[in-house]
Amino acid sequence: METHSEWDQLVNALREELQEKGGLLQFLNQQTEVLYLRLSDENRRLEDQIRTQILVASGCTRKRDVILREIASRMDLADGNNPSEIVVRFPEYVQPLLEALFSEVERLSGRMEERLRQNQQLKTHFFSEPASAV
Repeated sequence: METHSEWDQLVNALREELQEKGGLLQFLNQQTEVLYLRLSDENRRLEDQIRTQILVASGCTRKRDVILREIASRMDLADGNNPSEIVVRFPEYVQPLLEALFSEVERLSGRMEERLRQNQQLKTHFFSEPASAV
């Protein structure tokens, strides 16, 4: 089994996923500012970019999952959904890197989901309430 190329492939997939999810989080942060400023045209523009970036980030996650399943299969593991079972099978010197990347993907995914929820609430609040005369 060529474990170096396998963990290298996994590292590259995780890095790509982090990059794309980071880009999505950046768009979501921009959207938060735009929502507070009640810039509906700018929000629509950002919505398009966010939808596109969600597709790209989801594609990266699917790619990483495929790589994990393939590695799990080659390692005779029943389930590729548990990354920790796979990581411990790689050389010790690469395990901390893989663990850190998986942890960061999980952390960033949580931040993305939270920001998506917050922005949805802001859209509901700012764009569905009647404009007040100040």
